[in-house]
Amino acid sequence: MTFAQTVRIDLAYKGTHFRGFAENPDVRTVGGELRSALEQVLGGTVELTVAGRTDAGVHATGQVVSFRSDSSRLDCERLVGALNSICSTDIRVQAVTAVDDDFNARFSATERMYHYFILNAPQADPLLADLEWHIPEPLDLDAMNQAASLFLGEHDFTSFCRRPKGQPESLLVRRIHSAKWVAHNRERIYFEISANAFCHQMVRSLTGFCVAVGSGKCDAETFEAVLRARDRSAAPPIAPPHGLVLKHVTYRKTDSRDR
Repeated sequence: MTFAQTVRIDLAYKGTHFRGFAENPDVRTVGGELRSALEQVLGGTVELTVAGRTDAGVHATGQVVSFRSDSSRLDCERLVGALNSICSTDIRVQAVTAVDDDFNARFSATERMYHYFILNAPQADPLLADLEWHIPEPLDLDAMNQAASLFLGEHDFTSFCRRPKGQPESLLVRRIHSAKWVAHNRERIYFEISANAFCHQMVRSLTGFCVAVGSGKCDAETFEAVLRARDRSAAPPIAPPHGLVLKHVTYRKTDSRDR
């Protein structure tokens, strides 16, 4: 008798040429390509659960996926090489691990961390143009950190999220654990933010708010008013997707490969 095993996959990908992670039969997606490769190796149907459903153009260095399989071909050590030989080079499987049956890449997660990268310089860098948002006008990093500090704690982020379809009255409450802007060098900065979970386009919306503050288009103090409005049109424009990276997902200490 063959018993089903829960498996965790850690992977990275460059999202430039994907229409997000979630499968869509009409377009190329990370989830679609990964599932196709898994089914080719394992010889059966696979259903994936993902920690963060990244949008089109968004990247990941710390994405986590889980699935269950009773395939006799399942060999976690060999599966890394097998998947990487099938998947395109803009997807790399980093590890495959057998985990406890109750592990779920989405619901077992306790924290997600994202980075958003900005090049604040007169000219764009053509080699990294699809990995960072180029902003030529000067940004005030201190003002942006002041704005980011207001995100901490639990809030209703309706004004900074795209509402789920069919759920117009959903309460988009999330708890922000950390939020800060870091100067990598004189021209490159990045936003690091972590939370128990994020709603759709929330990180990009909060990034856009910080950039509006840093460029002098609004004050950090307007954050509370935007929150109270519970209206997405009250917030500044969202940041484009290509500067965003899912960096890390944290799980309970009892879960395999928690870092």
